[in-house]
Parts: sequence; C-alpha cells; structure tokens
Amino acid sequence: MALKCAILGASGLVSQRLQQRLFSHPDFELVAIAGSENTIGKHLSQLEWRLEEPRSEYDLVVSSISKLPKVDVAFSALPSEIAQKTERELVKKGIHVLSNASSFRMLNGIPMIIPELEREDLKDYSGHACATNCTIVPVVLPLAGIDREMHLSQVEIHSEQALSGAGWRLLHDASINAENLDPFIPGEEEKVISELKHLLQRPDLLAKATCNRVFKKDGHLVHIKAKFSHPSTLEEVKRAMQLTTLELPSSPNKVVEIIDAMPNREEHLFAGGTGLSRAMAVTVGNISMNNPNEVSFSALSHNTIRGAAGGLILLAEYLLLKGHISEC
Repeated sequence: MALKCAILGASGLVSQRLQQRLFSHPDFELVAIAGSENTIGKHLSQLEWRLEEPRSEYDLVVSSISKLPKVDVAFSALPSEIAQKTERELVKKGIHVLSNASSFRMLNGIPMIIPELEREDLKDYSGHACATNCTIVPVVLPLAGIDREMHLSQVEIHSEQALSGAGWRLLHDASINAENLDPFIPGEEEKVISELKHLLQRPDLLAKATCNRVFKKDGHLVHIKAKFSHPSTLEEVKRAMQLTTLELPSSPNKVVEIIDAMPNREEHLFAGGTGLSRAMAVTVGNISMNNPNEVSFSALSHNTIRGAAGGLILLAEYLLLKGHISEC
C-alpha cells in the first residue's frame, strides 16, 4: 500500500516537479497540497503550471498547512523563512518531513542526505531530514569516490547555475536577458563549500568556490579542479567516480555518467534513464589529468529534478527502504 503524502508549497517550480514525479509513484500517494494565502481554496488545476511538460492531473484543493490532513510524509518546497516556522510542528505531529528548504541543513538531529553517499547520518534521523543545495549535487557525486580512493587535498569549483535555481519569478522575468543578468548569487559559495565538507565528512578539506548565475533555463554546470594525495591515472579516477546505484524507483541507471566531451544541457540535462530515473544522473565529461595528483572535469545535473524534487523523493524512497518511514 502506498504511503499518503503531502506537498508543502503549491505553485513553485519544486512543488510542481514534486507533483509531476509523485503522480502514479509506486510508494507514495499524493493526497494533499498546502499553499500560501494566495492559493488556499483553489483547485490545483486553477494554478498556473510553470513546467514545459503536461500538467499532472490531481483532483485536489489547496489547503492551509494548519489544516493539512494526517499524512505519512510531507515533502517541503517551502521558502526557508516559512519552513522554519512550520516543519518542526508537523514533525511533532508524527509526520515525516523531508525538506528542500535550507533552514535546517547541517543542524544536529536533522540529517542532510544524498542517499548514494549516506554513511552514518541516519542514526540522527527522527522524522525530519533535508536535501542539499542543488549546486552541490554535480560537485560532490563525482568527488566522493575520488576522495575515498585518492584522498582529496584541495578542490576548486566554478559554477554556471541556471535561472530556475532562483525560482520561477526569475525564470519568467521578461526583463532579464543575458546582458543584464546579475551573475552574483548571495551566500552560494559559502553554502557549496560547507556542504561539500559536510557530505564528505572532511572539515579539513581546502575548498574554494566561485558561483555564477547564467542565462540558461535549467541545469547547473560546474567546472572542478581537484588535487589528491595518492597518484592516480585517468582510468583510476574515472572508476572512482562511478558510484553504485541504489536500484530504487528514482535511482538513475548510473549515478555518474561519464562522457568524453563537455556536458551540455541540450544532450545531457535529462540523463539517467526513463520514468522516475530521468534527469537523476550527473553527467561528467572533459576529464583530464593535469598531473598524477590533479584532475580537472566538468559536471552537469538538473537542478530542479536531481537537485531538488527528484532528490527529495529519492531520499524518501531510501528512508522507506531502510525502515525509517512507515504508515502512520
């Protein structure tokens, strides 16, 4: 029997990606959506659909969070300031809350998890968990195996982040173009560095990040230079990058798909497979050994799917697999 779930947030890009990916999900049944004052009381079909793919057809009316029915899992696509006020209250009611908001990341007792990298974080799980910043996904997934096998000593990151990473308003702002787009993303470089160290469990790692917004609809492309302690070959580095897939409904065929050329949004944005696996892989290419202790490469992932909604649902599938989520 599918577990009953709700989405917190009704009209944003992450909420609509969640709606899309929960439709006919084998493990979770979407039974409620909570929204803002502007959307409460409206049928879901009345809200503007902001994705290019067809709308997922649900017979649901948007409720307030306070009137959310009893569900097993709530997927939060709330803004951080609202998430801070509401998510803990739902956890107290016995609802598992899996959050895309940044409010609780790296706090004690609220694990921040990428399922393919999970080590001991679930020991702290008590009904509330977080996904990561969307930019860290194409950074940490290729680097995790390198760190395990070669021991990273220094990492430099340069990102080219799509408009959708800032939400639908920037994406649909007709006044924004490539010439007047402000590339600066406040606080992003600090988040990327701190989350990288946390996920790798490497507080000692030397890391530098330069993060920029670019005039692209979707997809975060990162360029990385990584130094490591143990001399290695190109083939050894490629093997180390290839993490084991979890074989869950949202798992990609390959967690890291390696190509020879530079990853591009036209060909590689939706890598991972079909159905729920689509857009769940990180594509890594343009790999070169600068010397036996240093590699450079570029990596691309879909920021609102793998980096947000899809990653959150994969986390729920993983918690279910591990026995941490059950019917209320």
